[in-house]
Amino acid sequence: MFVRSFSLSILIVLLGMAAAARADEHFISKEVEYKTEDGWTISATLRLPPGASRNNEFAGMLLLHEKEHERLDVGDNDSELAHRLPIEAGIATLAIDWRGREKSMGEGQPIPDELHDFSTKMREQMYRDVTGALQFMADYPGVDRLRIGVLASQFSAEPAVRGIRETASIPTRALVLLGGEGLSDDSKGYLASVNMPLYVGASILDKPVFLDMAEVYANARNPDSHMFAPQSAGRGFNLVRRGTQPEVELDNLIGWLGIQVRNLGRVRAVSFTTKDDWQIHGNLRYPDDLGKNNTAVPAVIQVSGARSNRYSMYRFEEEFSRRGFAVLSIELRGRGQSMQGESFDSEEVFEVRENLLGSPFELDTEGAIDFLASLDGIDADRIAIVGEARGTRSALLAAEADPRVKAMILISAYEADERMQRAAESLAIPMLLIDTETNWAKPGTLAVHGWAKNSQLMIYPRLGHSHHIRYFHPQMVGFMGDFLERELLAGEE
Repeated sequence: MFVRSFSLSILIVLLGMAAAARADEHFISKEVEYKTEDGWTISATLRLPPGASRNNEFAGMLLLHEKEHERLDVGDNDSELAHRLPIEAGIATLAIDWRGREKSMGEGQPIPDELHDFSTKMREQMYRDVTGALQFMADYPGVDRLRIGVLASQFSAEPAVRGIRETASIPTRALVLLGGEGLSDDSKGYLASVNMPLYVGASILDKPVFLDMAEVYANARNPDSHMFAPQSAGRGFNLVRRGTQPEVELDNLIGWLGIQVRNLGRVRAVSFTTKDDWQIHGNLRYPDDLGKNNTAVPAVIQVSGARSNRYSMYRFEEEFSRRGFAVLSIELRGRGQSMQGESFDSEEVFEVRENLLGSPFELDTEGAIDFLASLDGIDADRIAIVGEARGTRSALLAAEADPRVKAMILISAYEADERMQRAAESLAIPMLLIDTETNWAKPGTLAVHGWAKNSQLMIYPRLGHSHHIRYFHPQMVGFMGDFLERELLAGEE
């Protein structure tokens, strides 16, 4: 497996090579190299949107050509993918030459076999070109290691999927397969097991590949996955190339990548102090241009349960971010890093953990509202709160005291008491309440729904509690996104 320490060799290559950089009106293009784990020097073209730096990182896409061509096949003309992604979507691209093609077949390269069609032995190792490329992008200043996708054309599908599997420390945020010649059962099984959005295409005239891509799409777990099947006889990148019959598909693909990869937003750890001096920690996921261009985006505060941390609702966080929200996921006092004083084992923390009903968690959420409202680029009059389990109480009480909260989602609102009733009855904002038929917390959820003036109730069948419901009912994630988009983004241009 490709290891993290290998990044040092990448930096040495970067410092030692004479990379040619071309400044374009819209992006910066560089000729770069990196070494694979088994000794190949891979040549590539890196294109960065303007403004990329260590402090201003962009999402990235790795572009892999099919075996009959080289890197120019995945975007050489000004209207092609590798050029349009930096310009239109703000996504950096890295187009490589596979080992044994063009500049990746220089003097001293380990070339043991015939390369005309890539030998079986060579194919077994080509995934290392992908692991090296992903590590290169993750380490490169100006590329956000948490927002990298992969596009593979035909033959590239199999080494692409294996390379993704072997680089688990760098999450692949989306995978595009323009055909999938030779995709193994292991790779199909992997794609069916992960919650990764897939964009797959194959001509209906290319029957073997079409059947494989249809199988991949049918088994995809992520609801944002997409398949297109043109009637033309194109293969690989020709399925979306300018001048072909399904030309419009390239526009669709660029838009989809903007949502699935770029719109995940950047993530940074944040903290703020409550009115009673607790230090609350969380993650803020925000658009690249937050605070720029004189625009403001609505925001969502995610309040986890009293036994969860800031990562428990990450799937919702990503969904809301893709839809245009900034998202702040916090840890309530006594959980994760949110504490008072220096010790996780202090009397104050112990009391909070023992007294879940009596602890003033609402102050944590109130502090989160104030923190978000203080940031440039946040629309302080369009804030929503998503609370789960014990976090539903915190959400309700905080919203009661702050008119900046305009919508709310409550998941498994258990142990609803008189204080929650007064808060629910006082609020006219739209609420979405979610639970499952057999969940022991359902009575509390039903009670809040009955108290609220403007609420919608969704009870899913069978089991599930709080954020775990999505494992049994994955459609819940999109349903929540639809609700917030309707309530806070309706009417935006």
